[in-house]
Amino acid sequence: MPIEIEMPRLSAETGSATLATWLVSVGDRVAKGDVIAELETDKSTVELEAPASGTILQLDLDEGTEDIPSGTRLGLLEPEPAHAASEESGTDEGRTGKTPGETTTPRPTRAAPEPAAHARSTREPTPLARRVASLHRVDLDGVAGSGPRGRVVEKDVLGMVGAASGAMSSPAVDTPSEGKLEDSLPAEPDETGAGPAGFESVRLSAMRKTIARRMSESKREIPHFYLSIRCPMDAVFEARARLNAELADVGREVRISVNDFIVRAAALALREVPAANVSFAGDEMRVHRTVDISVAVATEAGLVTPVLRDADRKGLAVLAQEIRSLARAAREGKLRPEQYQGGTFTISNLGMYGIESVYPILNPPQACILGVGAAGQEPIVRNGEIEVGQVASLTLAADHRAVDGAVGAGLLSALRARLEDPLGMML
Repeated sequence: MPIEIEMPRLSAETGSATLATWLVSVGDRVAKGDVIAELETDKSTVELEAPASGTILQLDLDEGTEDIPSGTRLGLLEPEPAHAASEESGTDEGRTGKTPGETTTPRPTRAAPEPAAHARSTREPTPLARRVASLHRVDLDGVAGSGPRGRVVEKDVLGMVGAASGAMSSPAVDTPSEGKLEDSLPAEPDETGAGPAGFESVRLSAMRKTIARRMSESKREIPHFYLSIRCPMDAVFEARARLNAELADVGREVRISVNDFIVRAAALALREVPAANVSFAGDEMRVHRTVDISVAVATEAGLVTPVLRDADRKGLAVLAQEIRSLARAAREGKLRPEQYQGGTFTISNLGMYGIESVYPILNPPQACILGVGAAGQEPIVRNGEIEVGQVASLTLAADHRAVDGAVGAGLLSALRARLEDPLGMML
């Protein structure tokens, strides 16, 4: 009896998704666990695995179909008899029912002729594979495909990256002193149609549509107010250099960035000013018991905000490792829903671009978001003497329905106090 291939429920908050790519065609044989499609949510790309070993009988929906509710049938799969599945090899030859040098006749199915829209070249990489290849600068011409019909999938590209992709060498969120513009810019989108006046029309992804809708709603419906503070950063730079030297001496690979200090300082400031760690929810205001900080990460598909759980309870080294791990997963489209949902406060750092001040838009239902600008040399008066020091602009955007000006000011003051005494954050 055929098995239905269904749209999974990706999370409690993500009830629908877009069918980005079919990796199989009608008549293809697959093994249980083979990736047969890529699904796109508002935050990441998710791989859909075959529920059983067998033959694809039918594909119900076309690529690009949006807002597919969980539980919707996507296609049909004819399962293999139990004895055939047990004999199947884990190699590509076994999954296609062939041994080297042997050809077989495809088993008959009840499928209609394969739609042209689902026809695939055996060498064409999937969109996720192209995205990961672009991120790691991998030449796809040299990648052997292990997907259905020899198609290049994400794991093939990651296999080429090897140990280099596992090394924690690149920071998740660049700092003013170590950011690289070319590493942060998203790749150019694929052209989906030429415009009549010298422009190209690019189809919006599910993520970009969601970003557009949510940001429009946020700015239109939430009464934003902004507070800015100038923060001396010399002590942070000195503490960072000392701490990284000590970590290197003991053989630790992790490196602490300026952004890690800012995240740690914000987490401790929120614990000190819990009235800012809130969200507005209609007739009630929710004061969060945990400090879960969302860190904005730029990806080629759009802005993603993975969450650092209990950030106020973690030291700098742990935060640094988690930020880099989450940012890497975000850029590769591998974040799980629980990794980007449920934050209580957001930090958006554009210091790597040399931006002096950032005035961010709130990420609802959160009531506060911190914009971080670049640190630059400025004259500073200390004890009646003029000195040159590193100063950064920190801007808080707050929801005036939930946070008053005095609360926002108290949070920024607590944040600056932490950054002026970074050694205290290491205790």
